[in-house]
Order: sequence, then structure tokens, then C-alpha cells
Amino acid sequence: MKKSSLRWSAVCDNALSFSKTEGIERPMEFLKQFMIFSGLNDEEFKQIEQIAVKRTYQPRMFVFMEGEEREAVFFIKSGLVKAFKIDEDGNEQVISILQSGDMFPHVGFFDRSPYPATAEAVQETELIVIRIADFNELLMKYPEMTIKVMQIMGKKILDLQERIQGFISKDVQHRLTHVLMKLAAEHGIPQEKGVYISLPITNQDFANMVGTSRETINRTLNEMKKKNLLTADRSGIFIHDTDWLNGCNEG
Repeated sequence: MKKSSLRWSAVCDNALSFSKTEGIERPMEFLKQFMIFSGLNDEEFKQIEQIAVKRTYQPRMFVFMEGEEREAVFFIKSGLVKAFKIDEDGNEQVISILQSGDMFPHVGFFDRSPYPATAEAVQETELIVIRIADFNELLMKYPEMTIKVMQIMGKKILDLQERIQGFISKDVQHRLTHVLMKLAAEHGIPQEKGVYISLPITNQDFANMVGTSRETINRTLNEMKKKNLLTADRSGIFIHDTDWLNGCNEG
């Protein structure tokens, strides 16, 4: 895997610290939005405040890298995080784009397995971090949290199965429209005529999500633009025809 010295030094400089001096100013209200914490009372949330720290990452800084010892669970307060793996040919395969309100990683609780993928900040990102040992203690103390984590993991498994099936049976355009539909559902902002996906995703990112070359994505997106199905710039994508998008994925 190729890494620039700048990005690699950023990982070292931003190594996780769980010092008490890095405690967050009242993260209670933010954490209450997460399904896994629903049902906890204020006193129980105060216990979580004691073990949570805040970390800020600049664009292109790694949160963690695939294969590293797993230290923590992360909750996105603001910003975007890209999770990806590197295949045997050195190509990046994007697994997911995570935003405010998401937690990650979704696997490896109660064992010592390493991080299953690399997580990188796409833009300036603020994370709330809980050490994995402390998080496991929470799961043991509050069984209802464990059930909710299992529900989240189950949904991720279903998403992965759908993606694998799409890779096997669909062409590039169908795979790309599936990605666009998923991004619209998770990150889209409904407009009067269409939906706006406010994500700074590059054509190379799309290629890595779909499993093709950037040139093929450029050509496919240009064909969609000519048909006035979507428009795109560096800040995001506007899908003009959501009916087309849904119909394409049903076909």
C-alpha cells in the first residue's frame, strides 16, 4: 500500500490518547442520538462521559489502518470518514462513506482482532472515541446495548451481501446507480426536483466503490449527464430523476 509521508506522519502525530484531559464537553446530548444508547438514563450517560474523548482529524488523515491493533470505537460528531481496503493488486476498494451520527468499526467486539479496514477523514472530522475495553464493559453491563449492536452488524452484513450480488450480476452502470441510490438514501437532501448528495466524492472514489477504472466512471457519468439524469461538481451530486435511479436498480 502506498502512503505519502505526510499522511503517514499524520497517523503517528494523531495517535490515540485517552488522557483524562481530553474529555469532551458534555457529549451526552450528541450520544443520545445513537440507537445503541437509547434507553440509558442521565446517570448512565454520565458514566459514558467519563470514558469518552474527542479527536479531530484533518482531511486525508488516517483514523486507523487495516491490520492495526484495535483500540477504540468511534462515533462521528461532524465530518466524513471513508472506510476502505487495499486488494492484492494495491487498488483501493471503498467499503463505506460514514457521516455524522455513524459509529465504526462494526465488527470485532469481545475479541482481539485487528481493524478490518482503513478509515480516513475525507474532510475535517470530529470523532468521539471510546476505548474498546471500556466499550466492551458497557456491552456487558447493559445487555440491551449488545442487542442493538448486533442489529447494526446484521444490517451491515445485509448491505454487504447486496453489494456482492451486484458485483457478480450487474454491469458498471447498474453498480454505479446502486451506489448512487445508497448514497442518496443515506446522505441525500430531498429537493423540489430530485435529491442532492452533499458529499465531496471524486470519480476515483466512485471507481473504488464500484470496482472499475476511473476512466470507465468518467465515461458512465458523462453519459448520465448528457441524458440530464444528474449533475455533479466537487461539492456533491444532484440527481434529477430519482424514478430512473430506482427503476434502474430494479431492472
